[in-house]
Parts: sequence; structure tokens; C-alpha cells
Amino acid sequence: MKKYLLSFAVVLSATLFTACNDKDNGGGTYTIPVTNGAFVICSGNVWSGIDGSLTYIDYATGTSVNDQFYAKNGRKLGGTPNDIMVYGDKMYIAVTDENTLEIVNAKTLASIAQLKLTNLMGADKGVAPRHLVGADGIVYVSTYGGCSNTFNSETWETTTEGNGYVAAIDTTSFALKNVYTVGSYPEGVAISGSLLFVANSDYGAQTKASISVINVSTKESTTITDSKITNPTDVAVAGTDLYILDQGNYADVKGGIRLAKLETGNVTTLFDCTNATFVGYNILAADCSEYGKSVDHFMVYNIQSGVKKDIPSGVNKFFYPNVVTADPVTNHIFVASYSEKADTPNTPDYSANGYVVEYDQYGSPIKEYSCGVGPAAIDFYVSYEEVKY
Repeated sequence: MKKYLLSFAVVLSATLFTACNDKDNGGGTYTIPVTNGAFVICSGNVWSGIDGSLTYIDYATGTSVNDQFYAKNGRKLGGTPNDIMVYGDKMYIAVTDENTLEIVNAKTLASIAQLKLTNLMGADKGVAPRHLVGADGIVYVSTYGGCSNTFNSETWETTTEGNGYVAAIDTTSFALKNVYTVGSYPEGVAISGSLLFVANSDYGAQTKASISVINVSTKESTTITDSKITNPTDVAVAGTDLYILDQGNYADVKGGIRLAKLETGNVTTLFDCTNATFVGYNILAADCSEYGKSVDHFMVYNIQSGVKKDIPSGVNKFFYPNVVTADPVTNHIFVASYSEKADTPNTPDYSANGYVVEYDQYGSPIKEYSCGVGPAAIDFYVSYEEVKY
């Protein structure tokens, strides 16, 4: 669940302003954001020996090109890239199985650095990077670290132990600025001011699921727990409202968006879903909780009005919609899904290339693109252009 919450307002207020007037001709310039394309990070399939990959959707040509990290750098990303973030002029990729943070030039995709987090953070802390967020020249990366789990095949219960971590890495020097201890199996991260929020999933064990709240200045930490927080995998914050994507228990507790009121501690469920993203004042979401059933719609929930709208997929073949997001400049919606298994109808194919469908801001389908195996996250390459008036 990428955190672009309120970004439409931020982008407009921060960039759509006049620069300096030209006194000779009465004209001047102003700066506008322009999206050049979308990056799709694909996790591959470790069980089938398929490495992760990077797909680029080029707005200018209206085409997608797969395996772009390898094409530009001559090496594979490795196993299970899990998240991607464009921040400034760089792009960051968290590669879980390789314990690496890949840093590339967002425009050329040329590698700038490959940080081995087990070296940077320590062998007990840098294991399995998961999610990313950036603020004030720092990239925050959640890692499983020392977490471990044991599955009981007779009771179908999972027991977990150990803590995860979040690394704070300088975006210029790539030096490690801080390491914060968080909860069990941390996933999504969000930051608001000096407060860092971390979704501790507990690997779905449902005994230690929580949200860590860390003051990055003082390193003081508090924990949010509630019976409705069972398997949180991502978070986003708007003012004193914390939005949590929770996967539930895959049985009687459905996955959905939980709203935690930071002032009161009250937690409620807004609606059911299994994948979600925050863009502007909207939560975009999809529900693929019923295995073997194609998903024929996605949802848009407005956090101001509290209104949720179901939007038909238009293709009626989302077998596992793993990513739902939107371009923060154009408002176009992108939904990435696994493909249907050729020999087993109504089943997602975890070893075949997936696909991405682009919609306009009203939910009308525009185009379908191919992507790599296992689409996991999408981010956008936005540049800024000066326009004369």
C-alpha cells in the first residue's frame, strides 16, 4: 500500500506556482509535475526459480518493457523484490531474499549502489527487507531481522519469536543513520513529521500483531494493539487518523482497512479488502480473498466523505489483483494482477507474466500492459517542467 495520502494537494500547492516574472515581456514561468511512466516491481517466484524483475510502462510510447533492471545493469535483481520507491532522482528496490537495497538512477535505471543490509545493519538485523518510505533525505526500510516462525501442521497454528527492525539510510551518503527496533515481522511503513509508523504483521500468527509508533528524533517508541489488528501489512497516516491494511486471519476475520484514531485509540473497520493504496484523499482497494474466483471490480473510498464506490474491472479477469494504485499527477488508476493459469481456469498462474490495466480517473479502462511474474508494487517517474506564460 503505497503512501501518497493527500499528495494531490501537496503536489499542487508545492509546484503549481509562478517562479519569477520576466519584466521585459511581462511573462514568466511556472513549474508543473509530469509523469513519464510507471515502474512495476515483480517478485518472481522463488519456488520455481524465477528471479524478480522490473517492468517499465512508458507513457510516451504506450508500451511496457519487462526485465529493465537486467537490461540496464547486466545482472538480475534476485529473489523476491518486494517494494519499490522513487524518491528524488533515485529509485529504491527492497529485495527480500537477497537482503539488499538496490539504488538506481530513476531516469536511466543505471545502478548507483547495492547495499547489503546484513553488512550495513548487522547480520541479526538486516535480514529480509520488506517495505520503504522516504522523508527529509532519509529512506526507511523495514526488515524481518531476527524474526522466526514455527508452523504446526496439526493445529495449523504459527508461533513467532524475535523482533524486526527499521533502518534509516541517508539518501546522499547511503550511510546508516539509525536502526529502530519494532515488532514481529514488520511490513509497511509510513512517516508523518517525526513519527514513524510500522505495521507488525506477526506473520499472521495473530498473537503479537501491532503497530509501532516511533519518534525518529528521540527514538521513543509506543505500540498500538487492538483485537481488530490481527495481521497488519501496511499503514498510512492523515493527521490523527491512522489507516491500516490488515489481512485478517484468512478465515473468520476478513482482511480490510482499519481506522485507528490516534487521539482516542479507537479502532474500527471501514471496509473489507486484501490490497489497498492511498492516493490523494482516496483509498484504492481490491479484494481477492476468495481463491479461484476472478475479481470483477475494485473500490475507491474517499476518506473525506466516507463514500465507497465499486468500479467494474472492465476485463473481468483479475485473478489475483496484487497492486492497486494511481498516478499522483494524472489520477489514472493502475491495477496489477497475476494471469489466469492456462490449464486450470479461474486460477492465478504464479509462474507466468502478470499484467497491468490502466484506467482513467473515472474508472474507464484505457490500456492493458504486460509485466513480469508476480507484480508486487508500482511507483511513478515524475519530473518537473518549466512552462512559459
